[in-house]
Amino acid sequence: MTEHKRGGDLSLGGQRVHERLSRDEPELIARVLGRIQAEVADYRRLPVEELDGDIAGITRQAVRAFARSLREDRELDAAELRQIGASAVRRAEEGFPLEAVLTAYHAGAREIFAVGSAGSGSADVADLLEVADRVLAFAGTVTAAVTRGYLEELRTKVGQEHTARRTLLSVLVDGGPVDVVARSAGITLPARYLVLSVELGPHADEAAPGVDAGIAVRRKLRRFLAAFERCCGDGVLASLDGPGGLVLLPLAGRLSEVPGWHELLGEAGRAAGVAVLAAAETAAPPEVREAAAQTGEVLDVLRWFGRPPGLYRLDDVLVEYQLTRPGAARDRLAAILAPLQAHPELIETLETYLAQDTNRRRTATRLHVHPNTVDYRLRRVRDLTGADPLHPAGLPRLIAALAARRASAP
Repeated sequence: MTEHKRGGDLSLGGQRVHERLSRDEPELIARVLGRIQAEVADYRRLPVEELDGDIAGITRQAVRAFARSLREDRELDAAELRQIGASAVRRAEEGFPLEAVLTAYHAGAREIFAVGSAGSGSADVADLLEVADRVLAFAGTVTAAVTRGYLEELRTKVGQEHTARRTLLSVLVDGGPVDVVARSAGITLPARYLVLSVELGPHADEAAPGVDAGIAVRRKLRRFLAAFERCCGDGVLASLDGPGGLVLLPLAGRLSEVPGWHELLGEAGRAAGVAVLAAAETAAPPEVREAAAQTGEVLDVLRWFGRPPGLYRLDDVLVEYQLTRPGAARDRLAAILAPLQAHPELIETLETYLAQDTNRRRTATRLHVHPNTVDYRLRRVRDLTGADPLHPAGLPRLIAALAARRASAP
């Protein structure tokens, strides 16, 4: 078995590799810089002073780190890795692509091997293989350091931006110095927002056997918000959980007209794979608090009246909204159904009958009972409440009573 050869003793073409790398360092750095500019388009867009300064500097550090590690027969130490990681942090701060940084380091590793192995012959095969292995190990170590530094900075940046946006949303909804918070977060407020209170239906995966429901919910929310972000970029502010929540969108571009609101909500629902019920209103930043409260109330009204998925404004449900405002009238409407409390099957039949557009046969099918049973139960509703669900005149009162009952429920 061949004994391990120390890195400082590895020799190619009659010269120790670490010595050749140190001797040819200026040429090697120039070759690395030339290669990454030729092969990585993102580096060609960097200012000349950055290429000649920071990029050349970290290239020199990496080359010297490899030469030292070879001479001292060791892996890169913590200080050397910190230098490489710090450079990756700067690239992340600049928004420079991680894949470009990694490609550049791998290009540098190939040049290190090319210069280090120059002049090697058939007698150098064993050392050549050892040098190649060490260059590959170096590239792997550097890749890990770069990725770790870059992603840690990215997580910090994303976390800070997320916190800033959550704070801004909170101030907009709860009231406070909106302009001050926006300036401190570096966020430009739009002239007006589209304020959406949304209810998201469950995705099929949430109830699928063997599927993690939590992951399914997060995937649904991510896809739902991504549709808005594709349209509105970083201007989207949202507070969502599984069932829904609040979304603020800058009122510009396609959202300048109401049809654009419907189109975008439809796209978001399809992207998430769920039905969406939403209440919408527009508001200047100081008015968001009032608009968010109102759209939340309108969304409640849509639920209470069983409106189908879609986007609604207050004008679409003026009568329904007024009917369900707290007060004596709402309490008396809800009281109409009080005699049915002891007969849950009558409440269920009435709700199903109305949901099926007063079609008794469909109601019977849905409830798995005979149509005559439906007729009997609806007549019982008439007798107990004084409002006849089988007569057009009785329907508005019963619909309003059901909505008032839902609105009054805890």
